Amino acid sequence: MSLIAALRPTTARAVANKSISCLASSKRLQSSYAAHNPYLKDFVYKDTVRVKDGSLTLSKDEHSMIDRFIRVNQAGETAAVSIYQGQMAILGNKGDIKLTELLEHMREQEVVHLDIMDKHIADFRVRPTILQPAAAVGGYILGATSALLGVKSAMTCTEAVETRIGMHYNDQLRDLYKLKYPQLDELKQSIAKCRDEELEHLDTAVEHGSQMAPLYKLQFELIKGGCGVAIWLCERI
Repeated sequence: MSLIAALRPTTARAVANKSISCLASSKRLQSSYAAHNPYLKDFVYKDTVRVKDGSLTLSKDEHSMIDRFIRVNQAGETAAVSIYQGQMAILGNKGDIKLTELLEHMREQEVVHLDIMDKHIADFRVRPTILQPAAAVGGYILGATSALLGVKSAMTCTEAVETRIGMHYNDQLRDLYKLKYPQLDELKQSIAKCRDEELEHLDTAVEHGSQMAPLYKLQFELIKGGCGVAIWLCERI
C-alpha cells in the first residue's frame, strides 16, 4: 500500500472534523456578535426564531407550535365575544335584567381574553389566521341563532363551546409545560386563566338550564363538533 493511500482516510476525517469545528466556532461568533450589535437585535438563524423583543430564542418547531396555539386562540376569543354579542342582540330585549347582566359579564371576560391573545400575537410574532373575519361573523350568527331558539338553547351553545374550548386549552397547556423557558410563564398563566374562566361559563350555562333545551344532545354535539372543525382550520390557515 502506498503512503498516500494509507493516509487518505485519516486526512479525510481530519478535514471533516476541522470543518465541523469551524462551523460551530462560526455560529458561536455570529451569536456573540448579534447579541452585542444593536443593528442585529432581530438576528434569526435559519433554524431558530427570536421572540419577545429578542429575549427568547425558540427552535422552528417550538415556535411553530406556539404560533398555532396563539393564532387559534385569538380566533377563538374573537368568536366568543361575537357569540355573546349575538345572544345579547336577541335576549337583551326580553326585559330579563339578570340574564342581560350575566351575558354582559361573560362577554366582558371574553373581551379580556381577546386582549390577552392580541398581546401574545405581537410578543411571539404570530401570523393571525385569515379566517379571523369568519370567526367574528360565524360567532355572531351562532349566538343569535341559539338565542332565537330560547334561553336554554343559548345556554346549550355556551356549554358546548366552552366544553370544547376547555379541552383545547388543556391540550395546549400539556404541551407548553414541556418547555421550560421562564419567558413562557406569562403565556402559560394566560392560557390557564382563560381556561378557568371558560369552564366557569360552562358551569353557569348548566346552572341556567342548558341541558333542558329542546333536542339538547343534538344541539350540543353539532356545536361542539363545529368548534373542533373551526379549531383545526384556524390553527393552519
